[in-house]
Amino acid sequence: MFNPFMLMPCLICLYGILSMIIPLKIPMWAKIILALLMMSGPSKMFLLRMTPSGFQIYELSRNMALFLSAMFSFMIAAAIMLLIKDVAFIIWKIFSRAKFPAHYASLTVLILAAMTTIYGVYQGTRVPDVNTHEVKIPGMGKDLDGMRVAMLVDIHVGSVNRREFVQNVVDRTNALSPDIILIPGDFVDGHVKDRRNDLEPLADLSAKYGVWAVTGNHEYYYDFQGWLKTIAEFGVKWLRNEHVIITSGDSSFVLAGVDDPTGGKHDTSRALENIPANVPVILMDHQPRFSRDNAGMGVALQVSGHTHGGQIPVVYELTRRFNAGFVRGWYDVGGMKLYVSPGTSQWDGFPMRVFDPSEITLFVLRSE
Repeated sequence: MFNPFMLMPCLICLYGILSMIIPLKIPMWAKIILALLMMSGPSKMFLLRMTPSGFQIYELSRNMALFLSAMFSFMIAAAIMLLIKDVAFIIWKIFSRAKFPAHYASLTVLILAAMTTIYGVYQGTRVPDVNTHEVKIPGMGKDLDGMRVAMLVDIHVGSVNRREFVQNVVDRTNALSPDIILIPGDFVDGHVKDRRNDLEPLADLSAKYGVWAVTGNHEYYYDFQGWLKTIAEFGVKWLRNEHVIITSGDSSFVLAGVDDPTGGKHDTSRALENIPANVPVILMDHQPRFSRDNAGMGVALQVSGHTHGGQIPVVYELTRRFNAGFVRGWYDVGGMKLYVSPGTSQWDGFPMRVFDPSEITLFVLRSE
């Protein structure tokens, strides 16, 4: 059966072979080896298929999954650099009668793409550092001043990110002594039977006011109901278009969460129904593109993920266009503070980060 996910990767792979490998002045056997390696880039997509119950992917060893994902990343990095090379070729042909140094240009792309991939995949798969922000919340009571809010998002447990990675993230998060932990979606890529053990360390997360989450788009791709139940068994409490009141002494704030619209109903109005007056609202919304609507509903702080920070410079621009201009960091949206995390990890199909480190986020709330 034709897999629509394969068409574009195959075209990119073909472009890489024609524009980078063929011009090299190396033996034919070396070109064949390089072409086969290039062809392994899109091969993981052959293992991904759509079924009535969501995405299915054949189980791979971590080393094999990491290799295929790295080759896919190399293919993308090379394609971006080859576009620059080929534009340079066109300009060269227009303004110069000298022969274009195709071998050296292609060899340069090959080396730079390989170096970028090694660095980028290392950055994309390592345990993230902590990024701390002090946040003034209008209307926040004095008894909540200094509350420590840890956030994990886009954990994407899968063939590459497994139990050891999750345990390291959990240990680093607990070491922050958070008062509350937020997880705004994209826990997992895979089915419960394959990935439950890898995600299980989440049960060790510890915070006085609990661990709270909303759905991301990837939860809907794999056995959604099964993951809702399983993640709840780990002690994570779902906010599905609803809210809770977090109280310390005489001070309170509303913590609200909305479902991702990929497979659920994204309903901020419902999530904020019957909230008390003059109490600040913190909202978890996996995708930042709804923030302008949310800002009009009295939200003080929205936290989101989904974008992975853009991952690499060229992809950053595409990500910005598809997410209403929001990609990474702080934004003021109609008086509402929006923080878009670059993610705690990322989808293992493209585990590459360049100038875009992943993070465990720690907010320290301050009263004004």
